[in-house]
Amino acid sequence: MREVAEGVGADFCVDDSGNSLVRAPARSGERPGPPVAVQAHLDMVCAAAPGADHDFERDPIVARRDGDRIFAQGTTLGADNGIGVAAALALLTEADLDCGPLELIFTVEEEIGLLGALRFDTSLLRTSSLINLDSEDDRALTVGCAGGSETILRLALEWEDVSDGWSCAELHVSGLSGGHSGVQIHEHRANATKLLVSVLERAITGGVDVRLVSMTAGSAHNAIPNDAVTRLVIPADSIATFTAIVSEASGELEREWGDDEPGISIELKTIGPRPSSAVSSAASLGFLTLLRELPHGVIAMSPRFEDTVASSANLALVRTEGETVEVLTSLRALAADELEAIAGGVRELGEKAGAGVQEKGGYPGWEPRQGSPLVAAATAAYQRIHGRDPAIEVVHGGLECGVLVDGDPELDAISFGPLIREPHTPQEHVYASTVADTWRLLLELV
Repeated sequence: MREVAEGVGADFCVDDSGNSLVRAPARSGERPGPPVAVQAHLDMVCAAAPGADHDFERDPIVARRDGDRIFAQGTTLGADNGIGVAAALALLTEADLDCGPLELIFTVEEEIGLLGALRFDTSLLRTSSLINLDSEDDRALTVGCAGGSETILRLALEWEDVSDGWSCAELHVSGLSGGHSGVQIHEHRANATKLLVSVLERAITGGVDVRLVSMTAGSAHNAIPNDAVTRLVIPADSIATFTAIVSEASGELEREWGDDEPGISIELKTIGPRPSSAVSSAASLGFLTLLRELPHGVIAMSPRFEDTVASSANLALVRTEGETVEVLTSLRALAADELEAIAGGVRELGEKAGAGVQEKGGYPGWEPRQGSPLVAAATAAYQRIHGRDPAIEVVHGGLECGVLVDGDPELDAISFGPLIREPHTPQEHVYASTVADTWRLLLELV
C-alpha cells in the first residue's frame, strides 16, 4: 500500500494496528472542497474446498473465469474485499483521473470482527463523506447495517476412563454450502454442527451409549459451519446398531436438505487406537443438549425494512481442547436492545449448562441518516449509469461504516459494490461486468 501511494506522491501513514490512511490531493480544478473518504478492508476469509491443496500463507489465489463470473480455483476468491481495495488504489493510479482530494482508508482484521476499524482513529479524517466499497449487490445502495457481538461458552467436561470392550469412531458431516452469516443466514442452509448433534442424539435415544472424545466444527465466527467432525467411543457390541441409526438418520437428512445442500455427506468410520478416556455419558448428553438449544438462524425479520433480517444467531465454532470445550455463537441485530436480549438468552443457556460465559467482539450498528446528501448524490449517479432507481437497503451483515460513523457521528456514509455471490466459501465469485459499473459510480462521487 505504501509503495503504490508514495509512487504517485500521496501521503501515507499506518497506525499500530496496520490500518493505512492515504491522502491524495485533487487532480481537478473543478472539484474544490473537503476530501471524500473511500474505505475498504485488506483481509479475506481463507476457505478451501475439500481436497484442495492450498497454503494461504504462501500460495497465490488462482482465478478462473466462467463467462461473466470470476472464481478462484478451489478456494475463496477474496473479492470480498479485494475488489474494493483495487478500486480505491485505482483512484491513485488511473491516468488522467478527474477527482477532488481523497482520503483512502485500508483497514485490517475486518473478517474477524471489524477489529481494524474499531482501532482506527477517526479524528485523523478531514472528510465528512465516507464511501465504503464492501457491499456485494450492485442493485443496491447500502445506508445502514446491523450491530453484532460474540458469546463464547467454555465448559469443563467430566471425563472417565475407557475400559476394554469399547470402540472408537469418527462421525463427519461435510459438503455443506456454508456461507456468510450476515448475508445468507436467512437462506435454507444447513449448519453442520446442528446436523451432527441431531444424529448423535438420535443414537443416544436409540439406546447407544455415546461418549464424546473431541469435536471440531466451523471455520470462522461469521461463516455458517459447513463441516463438523467428532470422535467418540461406543460399546463394541453397539457398533452395528450405531451404524444402522447413523445410516437411517443420514438418509433422512439428505432427503430433507438435498435440494439446498446437494453436497451433503455424513460419514461414519471406526478408527483406532481407542483413547484411554472419554467424556462421561451424562456430560456428553448435556453438551449435545446445549448445542441443540443454542440458537441458530433468523430470530426476527425487520418490520421496517422489507425482506431484511432484524436479528439472528450463528452457532459458528466448536472446539475441544484438553478436558474443556469452547463454543462461539455470533449474534447480530439492527437494534442494540435486541442484540442484548439474544446475548442474554445465550448467556442463560450457557450458565444452565455450567459453562463460563465471555461476551466479546461487539461492534455498533449503523442507523440510516435522514436526508443524506451523499445518498442523494449516489442515487442520482446510479440512475444516470443504470437508467433505473437503486434499491436502498439496510443489511444484516456488519459493515465498517457502523464503526467509523460511531467514531465520528458527523460522517455521512454510504456503501456499494459489485455483485458478489457465495462470499466466505470456495464458491465465491464476482460478476466482472458489475465491477465496471461500480467503478463508474465511484468516479461520479469523487
